[in-house]
Amino acid sequence: MRRGRPVTIGSAIRSYQPEIVEHIQALIRIRSVASESMPGRPFGEEIAQALHYMLDLGASMGFRTVNVDGYAGHVEYGDGEELVAVLVHLDTVPEGIGWTYDPLSAEIHNGRIYGRGASDDKGPAVVALYALKAIKDLGVNPKKRIRIIFGTNEENGMTDMDHYFAREPVPDYAFTPDAAYPIIHAEKGYYVFRLKRLHTVAERDRRILEMAGGVAPNVVPEHCRTIIETADAKPEELERIVLLAEENPHIDAILTKERRVEITAVGKSGHGSYPPSGINAISHMAAFLHTIGGIVPEDEFWRFIRTAIGFEAFGESLGLACNDPVHGRLTVNLAQIRLDEEMAEAILNVRYPVTADGKTVLAKLRQKAAGYGVEVEVAAYMAPLFVPPDHALIRKLSRAYEAIMGEKAELLSIGGGTYARKLQNRGVAFGAGFRGTDTKAHQPDEFVIIEDMMLHGEICTQAIYELIRTEEEE
Repeated sequence: MRRGRPVTIGSAIRSYQPEIVEHIQALIRIRSVASESMPGRPFGEEIAQALHYMLDLGASMGFRTVNVDGYAGHVEYGDGEELVAVLVHLDTVPEGIGWTYDPLSAEIHNGRIYGRGASDDKGPAVVALYALKAIKDLGVNPKKRIRIIFGTNEENGMTDMDHYFAREPVPDYAFTPDAAYPIIHAEKGYYVFRLKRLHTVAERDRRILEMAGGVAPNVVPEHCRTIIETADAKPEELERIVLLAEENPHIDAILTKERRVEITAVGKSGHGSYPPSGINAISHMAAFLHTIGGIVPEDEFWRFIRTAIGFEAFGESLGLACNDPVHGRLTVNLAQIRLDEEMAEAILNVRYPVTADGKTVLAKLRQKAAGYGVEVEVAAYMAPLFVPPDHALIRKLSRAYEAIMGEKAELLSIGGGTYARKLQNRGVAFGAGFRGTDTKAHQPDEFVIIEDMMLHGEICTQAIYELIRTEEEE
């Protein structure tokens, strides 16, 4: 086995910077949010357009391309039995409101590209493809196959990868640049719970007619809107609602011509993996409705939301709270709510550390909810990920990171969920973010710093190179 000074080739990607910027902008301008399914386009027309864009770009570089029924696709280079892969995704969460720049214009300001998906995960997707191009243009002839796999449903359950890996092999080694550096070798377990209860109130002449808030399980809700029937309310009661709303910076209330009250709660969006990153509008709505409880009676469902969840982000009142000194705390994101005169429904996103037991989390939540007559359904589940520190993949990625950055590659644990979960403990999240920079993923004004993307490109290129080297070449 030959051991010597590591060969550093990552900087080869730097020559492609103008093209990388151009294609990141073009990809951002494709609004790839999940929409109505169509034949061959399981997640909608625009997501299919984004997938075709990247596969066509890969084909123009001379790579073999495959589209797997519109669920995902890949470009491939090299030959051999072993398979190395970089997994990226082209879908995004909805834009939301509050942007300084048009979220689909991909404007550049002060070295930053702004737009939905800029950092999560369209910038890294383009960079991954150019990292493979850099390998190819250097004349490297690997004895392994390398794929850049483009997914299309990462933000809504990762069913794309279920479909893809039912038809294509799981890589021997892989990473996904959809988080942060250095190396994320552990990801929390992930539940999406649907909480349901028949919506009944004793006084039907004073009731919530409808309520809606939140956009996705993995986003802290920034808006919640409620319409209340108050036809028989006294004038002083209605005045009290408006006065209390004026005193609350998160609440706006108006009286309609139909003698109804329309209440809007405003918070701040954030990533559902860490709920304190945002301000939960649904929680503020619950608190405000309690202050006018004498005017609008509170049913058991709404009491459960207010008292068992409220503003808590770590599951204390639900009886779920737990913490691992290495892998972090369990988190709870009250993500969405829908309510009409017949049914109340909320979506809860719970993420628990790898050392906790998912079945126990589910059992405790069901026990707590049952006390309020609330039913709990599991809408989505992903087991936690853990790749041990002595795994060959960790060694190879550490070598790549340290060659470019000149510092030790620490191992991290996160609450976010990435495609690494679909890799049967053969893959981890690796990049593309750097510590100290919040690129506002899932928030207004999401951006990517061009220089950071190019530095990530160096690491990504070096990582592919390390993964395709055989043991004799190391």
